[in-house]
Amino acid sequence: MSGDLVILHSAYGLTRGVQAVADALAATGRPVHVPDYYRGRVFTTQAQGIAHRDAIGYTTLLDRVRGDIAGLDERVSFLGFSLGASFAHRLVAERPTMGHLVLVGNTNPVSGPWPGVPVQVHRFEDDAWVKPDDVADLKAAVELSGAMFEDHVVPGHGHLFTERHLPEYDPARVETFVASVHDFLDWA
Repeated sequence: MSGDLVILHSAYGLTRGVQAVADALAATGRPVHVPDYYRGRVFTTQAQGIAHRDAIGYTTLLDRVRGDIAGLDERVSFLGFSLGASFAHRLVAERPTMGHLVLVGNTNPVSGPWPGVPVQVHRFEDDAWVKPDDVADLKAAVELSGAMFEDHVVPGHGHLFTERHLPEYDPARVETFVASVHDFLDWA
């Protein structure tokens, strides 16, 4: 087992969907940390969540994440949903010995050489928040570093299949996702 896992929520906040994934992964025996950098605020629409993100500021929220994870082992793995995926991706540069990186519904453009952290991406085929060129660049950088890269593409249009209030929610897909993440994190 690769050790602790930090799960970073989306712009919706620390939702029941994120908590359910965290609980399912914790049930496998893995220590899971779920920082709430929205400090209790949860939103049901993307517009509300993004407005809250913008009101606080991306950098301020990222600084909250840094504070919330201070003291955790540098080799901890990260799983991020959308906004949380963006934060987790950015933290690779600060934590180059990170265990594993799982990105759901977002990838950032790659800048500089990849530090050898294995990456697993989960995305819809048609997702406005995921640029296929960014995924391709990430794959090339990760594989060039010698690390493992997996890209799980869900057919159709959507963003976060783990969120019960969204039309793309799919409990069977969530179960498959949790098993896939568990297997990936156990890969050394």
